Amino acid sequence: MTTPDQFAGIAEDVRRELDSVTRLAHVNTFHPNAFDWSEANTPVELAHLSTIVYGEPGHEAESVAYITKELAQLAEIERHVSTVMALVMGELHDLRDPVNVGHELHNALSCFAAEEIQHANTFYRYVRALTGIEPRIHKALFDERLDVFRTDDHPYVKLVALCCSAYVGESVITVFEHRTDSLDPQRARFFTRLLHTHGLDEARHVKIDHVAMKMLYPALTGEQQARVRVLLAEIEDLNRRLAMAFQEATAEALGIDFVTGNPSAAVQLRMTLGFAEKIFAPDGTLHTVDEVLDDELRRLITDFTGVGRVHSAEGRLPSAAVPSVAGSTQ
Repeated sequence: MTTPDQFAGIAEDVRRELDSVTRLAHVNTFHPNAFDWSEANTPVELAHLSTIVYGEPGHEAESVAYITKELAQLAEIERHVSTVMALVMGELHDLRDPVNVGHELHNALSCFAAEEIQHANTFYRYVRALTGIEPRIHKALFDERLDVFRTDDHPYVKLVALCCSAYVGESVITVFEHRTDSLDPQRARFFTRLLHTHGLDEARHVKIDHVAMKMLYPALTGEQQARVRVLLAEIEDLNRRLAMAFQEATAEALGIDFVTGNPSAAVQLRMTLGFAEKIFAPDGTLHTVDEVLDDELRRLITDFTGVGRVHSAEGRLPSAAVPSVAGSTQ
């Protein structure tokens, strides 16, 4: 149960922050029509993908398979996020608490949902451009993942759980965006521009996540906070199952083992596990990834990207300081 004044103390700050985050959403945004798709699969571009993933050319086939799996899987997760955002907005329709008046919350969630659909659209187009295939998983566990949020929980409980589930993946791909920018600072390559433009939206999404995590979550009751953690655990388990299914489908479709000996896959796994394990403290307090970076994670990210943080421009090193990816993980 909620009380009429449960969110009154945070409402003005939440609405002001959401309005600030989305102020330029119509300018700095991501659309598949903005790219020259003839550049996506050239020999020089494929060599660049190998350098991003393995730290050197010569691993083009494995790199293409790895990126295909990751972005097809991410497309499905982003499609799911968009759907649940729409579900939450529907449930917020008649809720007139102080956060959900005016345009700010509805606008922020609408922008978030629309941008996620375009990401899914674009990433699927990209993997088809790379490989000529689109890895398919039967319904992509979509019904099961949507069922997690078909509950009678308060819409803010669902929103916080959804933002937390998206946040780890958004943080990981932000690190990869830092790496592509470090290795291609002029953004001459298609993949660098793809991740950079995607990152314009993701930077807003992360800020909306932070509003949910640092402002809405503390205003929930203890019982509601516990429900956030239950929903989050359920969706994370399903997303892990989805990742394994995409790995198997991509390896079978392309006939390539793109995990064994792949240093970027190893870095990604360490970051994903590290972020997921640390954002919730044992007492249930919720933290951003930058608040919980320990020495090992910070060194891993810095070695991989030349950037000392995840969601901040602070700590940027010259691109020449970025070692080969293989050297950072051995």
